[in-house]
Amino acid sequence: MSGTLATQSVGVPDGAAGDRVLEVDDLVVEFPAKGGGTVHAVSGISFHLEEGETLGILGESGCGKSSAGRAIMQLPSPTSGSVRLNDVELVGHSGRSLRSKRARMQMIFQDPVSSLNPRRKVKDLVAEGARIWGRKVTEERVRELLLAVGLDPDSVWERRPHELSGGQCQRVCIARALMLDPQVLICDEPVSSLDVSVQAQILNLLEDTKERYRLSMIFIAHDLAVVKNISDRIMVMYLGRVCEVIPADRLAEHALHPYTKLLLESVPEAHLPDAELDVDDVGVTNAELPRRWIPPAAAASGLGARWRPRCARARRRR
Repeated sequence: MSGTLATQSVGVPDGAAGDRVLEVDDLVVEFPAKGGGTVHAVSGISFHLEEGETLGILGESGCGKSSAGRAIMQLPSPTSGSVRLNDVELVGHSGRSLRSKRARMQMIFQDPVSSLNPRRKVKDLVAEGARIWGRKVTEERVRELLLAVGLDPDSVWERRPHELSGGQCQRVCIARALMLDPQVLICDEPVSSLDVSVQAQILNLLEDTKERYRLSMIFIAHDLAVVKNISDRIMVMYLGRVCEVIPADRLAEHALHPYTKLLLESVPEAHLPDAELDVDDVGVTNAELPRRWIPPAAAASGLGARWRPRCARARRRR
């Protein structure tokens, strides 16, 4: 017998007042797979970003959050859907037309070292974007941005990426993004490859940079604590779909979707060495375990919510 599950997916009032700078509607990203199949990375998600807001996108690896971020930047263009930056449609454009329309939207990638040209010096990496557009680039402006991200211009000016630490490379990436005076900054797992001590520095830098340059930001990560601390609203994704969108300060008390609750319950807690760790200690009952630990890919096909094979609340419908 076949059936479907209707799990709750909730929208909430806007977390930040202001004009919408970015609107994403029914975004679909699909890739061809070996054997003639199709990978459904993102399946019709919609959301918006307010002026001065940080929207966190949260979910486990493979949920489509990075694919969504790259599709917004048209890297590559989505399979279908709409992406509007300041009411200007980005989908359907290419080449110089696309680059001119998205100039005020920049992206910071997960691996700072590999996202920098290894043959270029720091002074050229920061100035590269502006020079491509034919803008006048002054040494004073480059030094100003390096100082803004916490780097000493004199010590890094002639260095190449392999001569810098991961944290320093990420600071260079942030300075490079700021060179074109962006309005929207998309951060794709910007601290996941860094040491914990450096992560805090980069997160503080991003928050300071957002305030100083009056940016709106999309912050993509799988670390719940990081997303909660830096975001105004959080969009939870699972297997290419949105589970719910909720203000960050209401996440723990007002989360409705079972997957969001499981993420909250999965945060490690300290236990006494001699205490026995029972399943119930982390909020998972014995009855729920068989459903919850079915591999995520098993939910990618068929009818119903994609969370249903791992959800204790799943019910069949006639």
